[in-house]
Amino acid sequence: MSETPLLKLPLLSAQQAQKHITHNEALLLLEAAVQLSVIGRGLAAPPAAAEDGARYLVPAGATGAWAGKAGQLALMQGGSWVFLMPRKGWRMWVEDEGKLLLHDGVQWLDLLAFAEFSNLQRLGVNATADTTNRLAVSAAATLFTHAGSDHRLKLNKNAAGDTASLLYQTGFAGRAELGLAGNDDFAIKVSADGVQWTPALVIDRASGAVSLPSTPGPAAALFGQSLSSQGPGFATDTYLAGSGLVIPAGRLRAGTRYILAFDASKSAAGLAAPIVSLRFGSTQSVADALLAQLAFPAQTAAADDGRFLLEVTFRSVGPGTAAVVQAVASLVHSMASGGLASSPGPVRRATSAGFNSTLANAVLGVSVNAGAGAAWTVSLVQAQLENLQ
Repeated sequence: MSETPLLKLPLLSAQQAQKHITHNEALLLLEAAVQLSVIGRGLAAPPAAAEDGARYLVPAGATGAWAGKAGQLALMQGGSWVFLMPRKGWRMWVEDEGKLLLHDGVQWLDLLAFAEFSNLQRLGVNATADTTNRLAVSAAATLFTHAGSDHRLKLNKNAAGDTASLLYQTGFAGRAELGLAGNDDFAIKVSADGVQWTPALVIDRASGAVSLPSTPGPAAALFGQSLSSQGPGFATDTYLAGSGLVIPAGRLRAGTRYILAFDASKSAAGLAAPIVSLRFGSTQSVADALLAQLAFPAQTAAADDGRFLLEVTFRSVGPGTAAVVQAVASLVHSMASGGLASSPGPVRRATSAGFNSTLANAVLGVSVNAGAGAAWTVSLVQAQLENLQ
């Protein structure tokens, strides 16, 4: 008897008698194969009382009427088992497991066990994905776990001016966001309505300095220091390590104070008048702009120890030439007269010209010039920027 090439359905012959038998057999086989669903695939032997139309996938090592039929479909038809050989591309639903299987021409494969899904345009898990939210998940929880050791979640943006962030919403209205929002500084911001946003925390990408833009009060301060010995040196203008503090964007205000304390030990060499220079820029070097210079009395040819204190107050802040600082420096040293200075406790004052205090990533720091032949050693530097807004 002739058969169809794909489903192996019996074909009617031209002179065939009782054509209805062949036709009905083809219909039953077609019914079994179309919209394919089996009760299960784990029975090692045929069930004792199977209803007509019951379908099973025969497992390996099956016995009884299923012996030697592994991987085939067993169909109960008219009180006996009929077997269908699956073909490549057939899909089948396994009812007792809730799984969808696909035949690859050799075996049945679990669709969810495929090793890789590549270049999917959209994926929705209990939700509808779209061209903006290409991955959408609706669930009580979402788990990303390790594959044996570490696990890292990566958010990558195209350029510094773009955004890579986590957005927290209530009723699809933003309430909090953390990440790189419009620049490369890590920030946390909050919103009461999803429209107006307030920055709560900013971490400078270059210095790691943490600022709290919306936390007012004089307690807001930055600190810096150097515990390493510097020198002998300072015969030329030298930037003092530990004095530079990166100013957080938008945090300066009238009344902000910069305080620097450092010790100095000199040898008998050096007679020049020491100069302390307040500098503002981004290089943390003597190339930064000079805001104010404070010259102390000339030294004498005697060894001495002392402590310098510099207090700087922003009288005004702003762009262009709006910002002005006032600096007061003092020196306390061991010798009553001589050594670091020819007077016992000199105090010096200076006021800057107008400057732009809004320079991005600006650093406020100090350089020291003890003059030709000097051999100073500085062992401790501590700096503080306080009363930030």
